[in-house]
Amino acid sequence: MTFNRYFRRKNKFNNHSCRCSKGHIHQSRFEASYCDDLSVLEKAGEIKSYRTQVRYPLKINGQVICSHYVDFEVVDNQGNIKIHETKGMETEVWRIKRKLFEACYPDIEYITVRDAR
Repeated sequence: MTFNRYFRRKNKFNNHSCRCSKGHIHQSRFEASYCDDLSVLEKAGEIKSYRTQVRYPLKINGQVICSHYVDFEVVDNQGNIKIHETKGMETEVWRIKRKLFEACYPDIEYITVRDAR
């Protein structure tokens, strides 16, 4: 199976998939590092829980237009759900999906965490 070794698809943004300390596979090192940070906050009791790669269907007039997979769904100690999206580079598709998400789920806070590199 050496064929795959020579013809791997190149990543669009030169990110490298990697694992965090909990074993989740993430699309970038920055995302894996942020997952490790959330794990520390969970162990310290500052957040109740978090999930990775959660699917939210984006519906308009009862019809699913598309789905938005968010990086992290965080539940704080008061039970409020917040979305944490790690971004190194913003795309037009992501901007549109974020606006659709905010329109479909107005009660959920959407936080963008930017890579400082």
